[in-house]
Order: sequence, then structure tokens, then C-alpha cells
Amino acid sequence: MDIRHLTVFAAVAQDLSFTRAAERLLLAQSAVSTTVRELEHELGVELFDRTHRQIRLTRAGDELLVRALDIVDRMRQIEEAMSEPGTGLRGTVSMGLMTAVNLVDVPGLLGEFHATNPQVTVQLRTARLGSSDLVAQLERGEIDIALLAAVNRLPASLRGGVVASSPFVVVVPAQHPLARSQSVSLGQLDGEGFIDVPLGYGSRRISDDAFAAAGTSRRVLMEVAEIDTVAEYVVAGLGLALVPQFAAMGAQDVRLLRPQEDIPPFEVWAAVSRRRPLRRATSALLDLMKRELVDPLVAGSPDAAPATNGA
Repeated sequence: MDIRHLTVFAAVAQDLSFTRAAERLLLAQSAVSTTVRELEHELGVELFDRTHRQIRLTRAGDELLVRALDIVDRMRQIEEAMSEPGTGLRGTVSMGLMTAVNLVDVPGLLGEFHATNPQVTVQLRTARLGSSDLVAQLERGEIDIALLAAVNRLPASLRGGVVASSPFVVVVPAQHPLARSQSVSLGQLDGEGFIDVPLGYGSRRISDDAFAAAGTSRRVLMEVAEIDTVAEYVVAGLGLALVPQFAAMGAQDVRLLRPQEDIPPFEVWAAVSRRRPLRRATSALLDLMKRELVDPLVAGSPDAAPATNGA
């Protein structure tokens, strides 16, 4: 068993996919499968349950993942410490992202980072279960840094800062009785059906909290994984939506109404773990985010006139 075995195993365990792990590691899938089999044979245990449609970690796999991530992280720290002074930063930074949240120009940001740190590799990973998944990945050490949504503040296990935000709007079809209004109270929406993202997503928590605070119940008729597709379901007449404004800006045949309640904006945070040592490359990327994104990239403003899309 060597660091290669542990690195490959950790990649498969994090993605729960031999195919995605092979793509991330730039290896043939057969090589990834062989490496994991070698590790299982040497340890004398099954690390993955392959009897289901999607592979799962066994109990032994769960135990090994914690230790493998720690070992891989320590090896990266050693490589970083041994790099020659003046040669620039080296290593790999694993960065977690929310799907379909375009408030931060990630390609532009990483292009600037690469220009000054060409020997650092940045691996991008999207959240499977929203921001709560990114928080868990940071806490477990599966990723080094993340752009995630948090309500008011980060969990105590993380640190970072807000880098972008967007106010919430109520999305209604253009033919809806409220479509001519400039604003709407959540109480007026009692009994309406809604489209939203699943539990675990930051925007869903803000929406649920807003209706609870207003004392208004709502029925979520459909959950969709991509927040920027919610408005499309509103257009189809499947329900209304309360979402960050950026998610509905491109939709046609809808009206975006300003909520009369004081709803916290959707905020994107750049976050790292408090519990794990911060390597220099990760620290440099975090510093760049704080420096370049000091002015939040706000999609609209709570004080601006509501947007009107479509005919």
C-alpha cells in the first residue's frame, strides 16, 4: 500500500463513482478499478459495496476514508514544505461549488489565480446535496475550500466571508392575478403551490424560514436540483417560486415581485475549515477571493424596481 492507492481510493470514495474519479485523476477507469482492488486485497476487506446501482462505502471503507484523507493531506503539506523558496506555490487545491449558482465568475477568478500560481492545480467539485453537502465535505477534509450558501453566518466549524449576494423575489406566471403588482406579502400566497430546490440547499432554508416567520404555510409541489431551472416550471404553470433573483433573471413570461417581508438575501460565502491546517495554496486562493470580490456581485438590489421578464 502506498500513497497512490490511498489517493485513488479517496477519489472514488468522495465521488462514489469509478468513472468520475478516473476523470478527476486523469487515469483510465480500468487503472482506478485495479488500484482499488489491490488495496482491498492487501487489507483483506471490501471497501465498496458494489451490489447496488450506485456503489457505497462499506463500514471498513468509511473508516479508511477518514485516515486516507488525513494521510494524503499530510503528504501535500510535506511536499509544500519541501518546495524550494522562490519557486512559487505548488500543489493541488480542491474547490467545492454549488450547481447553477453564477453569482461568482469562477472561470475568471481561477484564470487570475492560475496566472500568478501556474504550478497549482485546482480541482472543482460540485455539491451532490447542496450547501449542507459542501459543509460536510469541508469538515471531513474532502475539499479544501468552497463557495457555499449560508444563512446569516457560517457553521462554527468553518471560517470565511461573503463574496456575493442576491435578494429574493417571488416568481409568478405573467397571467397570474398578482402579476401586475410591484410587491407581494407572503400571506397573500397562502394556499399556492410552489416549486423549490431540495432540503439541504441554502436557498430552500431561507425560503422555508421566511414562510414560517410570516406564519404562512406553503405546499412545495415539486423539487428541482438546479435552482436556475425553477422559473421554467413556474412558466409551465406548475406553481410559484420564492428564489434568489439571479436564478430567475433569464426566464420569459414571468413576473418577479418584491417580497414585503424582510427576507435575508442569498449569500455566497468563500469558506474553509477551522479544524484543518490551511495550506499556502488554499490560503492564496482564499485571499484572492476576499480581495477581488470585496464588493458583492449582487444580482439586483432589494431597493431596486422588480424585474419584469417576457411579454
